[in-house]
Amino acid sequence: MISAQFFYAGTCCTGCTVTGHAEYAEAGSDVVCAYATSAVQTIANLMTEIYQLPVLAEQDEDSATIVIRLTDQDASGNAARLFAGLELQLGELEKAFPACIHLEHMEV
Repeated sequence: MISAQFFYAGTCCTGCTVTGHAEYAEAGSDVVCAYATSAVQTIANLMTEIYQLPVLAEQDEDSATIVIRLTDQDASGNAARLFAGLELQLGELEKAFPACIHLEHMEV
């Protein structure tokens, strides 16, 4: 199962960790895993390369983990909007495939 944890300081999302495999199908043909990975990598690339926000984005293929976290305040508000978009996308995936992905909110 994919676990997506979104970390909040009050109402502000400060990061997320997405880990695991969907186990919907065999490796290489798992569309749920591909969808989740693509969504997370797109948001990470938007934050780091396009908007150049103060975030750290790391991927560890061995543990199937992607971490995106703010390293400083984002006065533009773009990080919050992008985290909200990612949470929305993964939430829709959770509704469609509840046995494959689970979202959590964590207060930090």
